[in-house]
Amino acid sequence: MTTNDILIKNAHVIDPAREINSQQSIRIIDDVIAASDLPISEHTEIIDARGSYAFPGLIDYHAHVFYGGSHSSVPPDLACLPFGVTTVVDAGSAGSANVESFLRDQIPRSLVRIKCFVTACPGGQLWQKEDYDPDYFDLPRLRQLFLRYPDTLLGLKLKEERAVVDMLGARPLLKAIEMAETLNCRVAVHMTDPVLPTEQLLEAFRDGDVFAHCYHGKGDTLLDSRGKVKAAAHAARKRGVIFDCAHGRNNFSQRVAQQAIEDDFLPDIISSDLSLLTLNRAPVFGLPWVMSKFLAMGMALDRVVACCTQRPAQLLGMSDHIGSLAPGHCADVALFKLEQRSVTFTDVHQHAFTGKQLLVPQLTFKSGVPLWRSLAV
Repeated sequence: MTTNDILIKNAHVIDPAREINSQQSIRIIDDVIAASDLPISEHTEIIDARGSYAFPGLIDYHAHVFYGGSHSSVPPDLACLPFGVTTVVDAGSAGSANVESFLRDQIPRSLVRIKCFVTACPGGQLWQKEDYDPDYFDLPRLRQLFLRYPDTLLGLKLKEERAVVDMLGARPLLKAIEMAETLNCRVAVHMTDPVLPTEQLLEAFRDGDVFAHCYHGKGDTLLDSRGKVKAAAHAARKRGVIFDCAHGRNNFSQRVAQQAIEDDFLPDIISSDLSLLTLNRAPVFGLPWVMSKFLAMGMALDRVVACCTQRPAQLLGMSDHIGSLAPGHCADVALFKLEQRSVTFTDVHQHAFTGKQLLVPQLTFKSGVPLWRSLAV
């Protein structure tokens, strides 16, 4: 017996995975997307989304949602569903010593879909003193965890930030990559103010590894002395390295991002790096605000949406289930208004510029259930 039958009509659908950018209807039967031309019945709930955009449920590939286990993490459902986000990746809030609490307790109880990286140092990201001495990395424990939770654990996370790794140099990165080879996973690297030149560190990145905070503005950045993207970054992208904006409070420079985009070096992933420092606070607020910032920097809307749906779904190995509104996919749908208004975007460096459009969330479906709705809808 069908328990859920919804027709969303008159929405402007943007589904980059299918190269769709036009007005279409979306049909939800139970918890999956169905063919839009199925006959309706007296039990069909009809939502007129005229004037709104419909995207696949957004995927925030870099956030911190180990709420209660990490003092800067946010409640996942509260921090995601009101922003159209139906899948979130925790960016290493926990390490091998405490991630199982996250995996057993919070993730199964959350409505939003959660995957996660594990920080290479056992204690996780404490936002205080983090010890990235590779002598203390616990490969046997990590091997146990990756065997036990293969559907949730994505890879290892670490920092190559000068203030964190100091005299350790590239040793944490090289050890993490060595462990990742054993675990058959990717590595995501926080690269703000890198302890060594960006070019030197990028030499170690493999196909599928993630350069997080790729538009940071501290220390050595993606840009050379001429303001152009370094040849090493272009070469890394060609061999499959993933560049994630991972905005955050301290890890994003609008100047670097604008110059990189002008040099046609667009992000592979647009993510928020949400934490208690940024949720509903400048300069991030939530993922739609970050998406709107990239619109203001000249990216096309369908490309921005792809960076929050199609591409992260591919990295998660879930393109057959999420990241698209194709029939048979999970019925994760996000409705937005694209309001035409003046918006001032800022960053930690006190750079500001004005945009003319803002993506405003209207309605979020997760597995066919409307879990958040603006009163204006």
